[in-house]
Formats: sequence, structure tokens, C-alpha cells
Amino acid sequence: MTNLKDVIGYICANYPHKDELSDARITKMIYLADWKSALDRSTQITAINWKFNHYGPYVDDIKNLTSSDSDFEVHATSNIFGGYKKLISLRNNFTPESLQAEDKALLNHVIETTSSLTWDGFIKLVYSTLPVVVSERGSQLNLVETAQKYKSA
Repeated sequence: MTNLKDVIGYICANYPHKDELSDARITKMIYLADWKSALDRSTQITAINWKFNHYGPYVDDIKNLTSSDSDFEVHATSNIFGGYKKLISLRNNFTPESLQAEDKALLNHVIETTSSLTWDGFIKLVYSTLPVVVSERGSQLNLVETAQKYKSA
């Protein structure tokens, strides 16, 4: 599994719409990367233990890392609906050291798939993934196990 900081840094460096990189979007993009990795490689790209809360797949890991690591800047702003959001950006040039070519290809797929989606379309994509569809709110999401069951069905 790769270093979470490298995954976040890679997304921040390569996502084309920097003004959309809220902590919520990054969190769900990493969830999508973990889900795709579970399907394609039978392992997550990160070591995150995902939870299904009232905001969908969620963990505090991303928020905690970006707010405490000096390579990231967190900027409070408002969304198009006037609500509060935290934008995440890189402070400096960043080289993800733990990412292999296969990891970058997987993250590029997630970036390409999601970058053209509005927030509503993006959330619909996240909520349409099998781990969310088959799980109850409040539960842990076991992406690898769900992928294995899906592939064997």
C-alpha cells in the first residue's frame, strides 16, 4: 500500500480544477481509488479503514493529515451553495515517493473520471459503488471483501 500523503499530494498536483479540491472531494476520490484498486488488484491503494456515515464513505485520516502536514495548505472558503468547505492545496512542489506507475495510472483514472462531474454527479458516482449500495450507514466498508464477492458472483 502506498503512503496516504503521496496519494493526496498526487491528486492535488494533478487534478485540473484546483478550486474543487475540498477535503470532502479528496476523501471520496481516495475512496474511489481504493475501490478501483480492490476490484483490479484485490488490495486497496491506501490502508484506510473506510466507514459509511451520513456523508457516505468517510474517514478523518485525510483531514487530519492535510491539516497537520506542512506540505499542504488548508483554506476555508464557501461552496456554490454558500456553505463552508475546506480547500486543500500543495504548498510546494511535491514528489510522491511511494507511488508506482500502476498507482499513478489508477489515480489518473479516478481524476479523469471525476474531473468533469459536478458535485451532484460526483456524489451519485460515489453512492452508486457496490460497497455503499450493499452496506448500512454506520458500518465499516470492507472494500477488498466486497470486491472479491462481486468478482466471484
